[in-house]
Amino acid sequence: MSKKRSIRLGLITFAISLIITTLLAMAFLTNTSRIRRERATFIAESFANRIHAEIRNREYITRILEIQVRSSDGEITQEEFQKTGEALFDDNIDVVDITLAPNGVVSYLYPMNSGVSERIDLFEDSQNKIHADNSRNTGVGIIMTPVNLSDGNYGIIIRRPIYLGDEKTTDNFWGFASVTINLSNFLAEVNTKGLAEENYEYKLTGTDVVTGKTQIIMEYSERALSAPVEAMISTVGGSYWTLSIAPMGNWMELYEIAGVLIIVVTISILLAMLVAAYTSLQANAKELEVMSYRDALTNLYNPRSYQEHMEELSKKKLPYGLIYIDLNDFKQVNDTYGHETGDALLNIVAKRLQNSIREKDRAFRIGGDEFVVVIHGTHDRKFFEGVIARMRENVGREVTIGEIKLNASISAGYARCPEDGTKFEDVVKKADDAMYYNKRLLKAKRLTGQEKGRVTARDFR
Repeated sequence: MSKKRSIRLGLITFAISLIITTLLAMAFLTNTSRIRRERATFIAESFANRIHAEIRNREYITRILEIQVRSSDGEITQEEFQKTGEALFDDNIDVVDITLAPNGVVSYLYPMNSGVSERIDLFEDSQNKIHADNSRNTGVGIIMTPVNLSDGNYGIIIRRPIYLGDEKTTDNFWGFASVTINLSNFLAEVNTKGLAEENYEYKLTGTDVVTGKTQIIMEYSERALSAPVEAMISTVGGSYWTLSIAPMGNWMELYEIAGVLIIVVTISILLAMLVAAYTSLQANAKELEVMSYRDALTNLYNPRSYQEHMEELSKKKLPYGLIYIDLNDFKQVNDTYGHETGDALLNIVAKRLQNSIREKDRAFRIGGDEFVVVIHGTHDRKFFEGVIARMRENVGREVTIGEIKLNASISAGYARCPEDGTKFEDVVKKADDAMYYNKRLLKAKRLTGQEKGRVTARDFR
């Protein structure tokens, strides 16, 4: 009887243990798959933010050309354009050419040997007509990709309509400022192959707001992506791209599932292993949660944290202010001293920005060299100007990285809620416009000679 009882208890224990371990195994597989997808989402959003930042940098070229055309009342000379083109062309290795097209006819081209013929009428050219008409009539910039370049490669065209009057009407229309980018070089600049190094397949698609067509811009996959995660990228004129990524295999491989089932059968070993695995997963989940809200380089809050924080403020209808910040000429540091020095500079600038604000306010890194500071509460303009002045002073202190000494500077602009807008999007736009206006003033001073000389190791501003 005792033997039968032992066997019966053993069977009961086995059955209970098997049920528990099977449930734990299912939880383990589900949780592992979820964590991997969350990590993939974080990586996709990071690359999407990088692509967005680089697109904004290229669009900035057309903004500079617009400023020059408007400041000359539309009477820009070829010599003036060539000087501007030379200054802008050197900043980005993926730029193929820069053009101005008065009344839609390409009449200014830099460099002259880029392979693009002058005197192209954008309103007659089959590749450009529909977009040129739409851009002129709406006053909205456009982005076209992939387009066929004269050298046989694919490219990106960013085009901005220019108006000489305050109103964007046909009568005030002057023409277009355009920049053409080599697509392969642009993707190399944002390091999309880093996704493959992380063992992800990926696809970048774009939706044209004019034609409504969705095209594949770039893909690294020999098959349809398996349950991919996606990140949206806002580009120019309301257009958007979608970055989709998925692992090169599956989110959970068959051998992983089989291995867990084998462990489930071996009950005593399985229990010990599952306890260890569960503890490890909890630690990994916590670390991933921290990673998902913090920027890995600077430890500032990241774009995901920024979005959720602003949604909370908007939901509670609390007053706040946004300060948009951009590190001036940061690309020159990377090009001159390398990305390690650039990363070290970003880390130092981030700490100085954090030290420039109150403890209850928050600093975020939302792009390569772009930051946002959220000021809580209601404050007058003098308060915000004081905060920005303190940031400029702190960031402007000499930075020593190894044997390199740098002097950094920032462009900044702010807006307040509800004083400058009750909607988050309106406040963001005003702050962003103010920051870019600050940056354009600096660039304009350099182009017009009011601020002479190129950036040096001790004059990085």
